[in-house]
Amino acid sequence: MLGSQALLTWLSHHEYMMMLAILVVSIGGTLVFVGNLFAIMYAFGQNIWWGIGVLIVPLFSVVYCARNWDRAAYPGKMILVGLAIIGLFYLFLSIMVMTETA
Repeated sequence: MLGSQALLTWLSHHEYMMMLAILVVSIGGTLVFVGNLFAIMYAFGQNIWWGIGVLIVPLFSVVYCARNWDRAAYPGKMILVGLAIIGLFYLFLSIMVMTETA
């Protein structure tokens, strides 16, 4: 994949893409954050140990939502969509940088 330094350098020369990147990553990050908040609430409602695990361990909420999909589908979908948005946009930017520098 592409190094983060090359991606940041490319973004610094393309102001509109930088604004789009900030917007897309903010939307994806907000979905992940809010999904994690809901997952924390659901996990503490089920068991104290699930709640502590989701609260302390990063992205343990994905494991919790996958194992308890019947009750935690809503936060699970929010987290997965947010991570997909961020990941796909990073892939899109990497392809843009590689095609322009090649």
